[in-house]
Amino acid sequence: MPNPTPGTILGAYRVEGQLGAGSMGEVFRAVDTGLERRVAIKLLSEKHRDSPELRKRFVREGRAVAAISHPNVVQVFATGSFDDRPYIAMELLEGLDLGSAVEQSGALSSIEAAHVVLDAAQGLSAAARAGLIHRDVKPSNLVRLPDGRVKVTDFGLAKPVDPGSEPALTAMGVVVGTPDYIAPEQARGEAIDERVDIYALGGTLYFLLTGVPPFRTGRPADDKYLKVVARHLRNPPPDARERNPNVDPELAMLALQLMSKSPDARPSYAELVARLTQALARLDPGSVPELAISRERSRPNIQMAGPSAPLAAPTGYSDADDVVIPPPKAGLPVWLVMVTLASLALFVAGLVTYLGREEPAPQPATLVGSGGSGSGSVQTQAQTPAGMILVKHPDGTPWFYVDALPVSAAAYQTLFADHTQAGSADAPAIDVSYDEARSFAKTRSGRLLRSDEWDAAVATPGVITREGVFEWVESPEGKRAVRQPHKTVVRPDNPQADVSFRVAKDL
Repeated sequence: MPNPTPGTILGAYRVEGQLGAGSMGEVFRAVDTGLERRVAIKLLSEKHRDSPELRKRFVREGRAVAAISHPNVVQVFATGSFDDRPYIAMELLEGLDLGSAVEQSGALSSIEAAHVVLDAAQGLSAAARAGLIHRDVKPSNLVRLPDGRVKVTDFGLAKPVDPGSEPALTAMGVVVGTPDYIAPEQARGEAIDERVDIYALGGTLYFLLTGVPPFRTGRPADDKYLKVVARHLRNPPPDARERNPNVDPELAMLALQLMSKSPDARPSYAELVARLTQALARLDPGSVPELAISRERSRPNIQMAGPSAPLAAPTGYSDADDVVIPPPKAGLPVWLVMVTLASLALFVAGLVTYLGREEPAPQPATLVGSGGSGSGSVQTQAQTPAGMILVKHPDGTPWFYVDALPVSAAAYQTLFADHTQAGSADAPAIDVSYDEARSFAKTRSGRLLRSDEWDAAVATPGVITREGVFEWVESPEGKRAVRQPHKTVVRPDNPQADVSFRVAKDL
């Protein structure tokens, strides 16, 4: 049987026309004949009719989204069957997905990007609380509505965190997801949790700020599927400021941390929402009351039709728009309650901003010496970060900071938790590739030393090298150099049993 034509009745819905098609099915515009509400109906494609796995995945998408009631997640109203193919009736979103928005108008401002990712994080957090992993978070699955809100869509690859008795639809080692935003552990086919969605949000944030996915080169021959996935596995995450200098530094650093190779190094949803809220309080103070109200509205909706009414919707019906609450009791005027809540929201936001502010840098110590003319000669002594040494130019002016010792195995494992090596935790981290060393340095807001800087560093009192251990230094593509005092060697870019590294930071 062909796809439904305009006028076809599917349960409570009358089809008006086709909206589009995807890899799993076609999407139709329809209207709820009883409620006169426009909906989108997603129907499994005819070509997948005989695929038990895809049929189960499709049905599971409907169940998954129906279990979430959140303003930043697309709503599912009902499921059914047409021509022995399952369909899902869901909220019709009048808006533009963020992938198309950036393609049409270019990268977003830091304020816009922060609002988008904050909304997405709150929606995905609700999904995680409901026990679901999206597994395909990307800009095209985030839709911005005319009122500015963003909703997460397309849970076609959603997977229960704890599947219980539900049969696995993808075997261990089978990779699903979009290569541009896929987490390393997901690319390796390992067991995953909601942190793969957090990684994908980091890649999405980078895309929104720069207009390009994080691991694309722009050269078609180098941007094939497997090559992009390989960069997710090996390369350090790129800094958005290198492509767009106008990006807010705090957001650029947050994107780097979200794309950490180790899941343990990524912020949790709670931390991510808090940091984005704090960033917006600084970047867009006028949005603070709306943010507070949005956070309150993001709580799950509750059915409370009566004292003993069940919390679940009636069997066979799911409509998160229909929330029944008891009538308000007599009391304070509504306008006074709203003003009070808005004032409280402003106070809380201000308190969060105050508590999370950066402490002012200590004033440099000033040393005054007498000159022949009686005027003072002034020198300043900057405060050096803990564990680092100030390296100076030959003329004595400050140059950069550098770790006094190579990065230890214990410190390295805070980012690459699966890293193992023989020896004590205080020993230099070895068996580390060049790209992994750069990734660690960037996550610490630093970088690798250049060759000339390495020479100056090891000649500085307090900087210690380990006998028999080389160190990675910043190198041109394809020529990865390692250094020892008075010795330079070119090595392949893979873990080396006698190579460690240390981190440098600019003044």
